[in-house]
Amino acid sequence: MTTIAKKLAIAIAATSLLVGCAHHAATRVKATRPLTAEETHIVEIARRAVATNDAWADRLEFELPQRTVGGEWSVLVWRLPPTPGGFRVITIDEKDRVTRYHRGY
Repeated sequence: MTTIAKKLAIAIAATSLLVGCAHHAATRVKATRPLTAEETHIVEIARRAVATNDAWADRLEFELPQRTVGGEWSVLVWRLPPTPGGFRVITIDEKDRVTRYHRGY
């Protein structure tokens, strides 16, 4: 193995280690089955909407996204620990746009 190849291998290993150790916030979803890829994508859009509109994006639990009759997605998001009014109902259209952001009461 040449010196350049060894340095490249060390650089790749170091980068992999750093990326693997990076902090990733866990996304909690209350569901009785694994999410589909599309549902996972919808939950991520809802998470970003909460991060944009509220200060508690690090303390969330999502209900399983539901497809509405009109083809949009509806996601119920709870703030943890649960508090009165600590939920959001987020509606996402077929073009991945948040069309409604309803705060709990």
